[in-house]
Amino acid sequence: MNVLIAAGKGPVLPPPPPAVAQRFICSFPDCSTNYNKAWKLEAHLCKHMGERPFVCDYDGCGKAFIRDYHLSCHVLIDTGEKPFVCAASGCVQKFNTKSNLKKHFERKHENQQKQYICSFEGCKQTFKKHQQLRIHQCQHTSEPPFKCTQEGCGKHFASPSSLK
Repeated sequence: MNVLIAAGKGPVLPPPPPAVAQRFICSFPDCSTNYNKAWKLEAHLCKHMGERPFVCDYDGCGKAFIRDYHLSCHVLIDTGEKPFVCAASGCVQKFNTKSNLKKHFERKHENQQKQYICSFEGCKQTFKKHQQLRIHQCQHTSEPPFKCTQEGCGKHFASPSSLK
């Protein structure tokens, strides 16, 4: 290592070389997926292997997940816990995920203008949610919006819960 002596200040070390980012590469044939974190590769490998090592032990559930984070999010659904509270003045809504809180905040408190517009000729109705628009458009087509993707089925339903 070269050491420089600054006038009257003692040794000055050269800056360290830039760190090379380590990549974690999938070893499965015909898969060149790579990640910057080992845990991301581990989760990816579970997909190849069909493994879901994180199982919900809530009474009667048994759903399994590739990542422990997904399990911890899921448990909030089973327990009914809603730790994410809306901070808007006068709002008491609570949510089980941060993303649901964010969607609520954007829809109810930030952008209160209706944003989904019916594209059928002569109809100018607007909606806050895309799903509301899809259900409305069924009045124009007389066909429910939620189609079963099971091969050979072809049935349509008026709501996602009916489809499920």
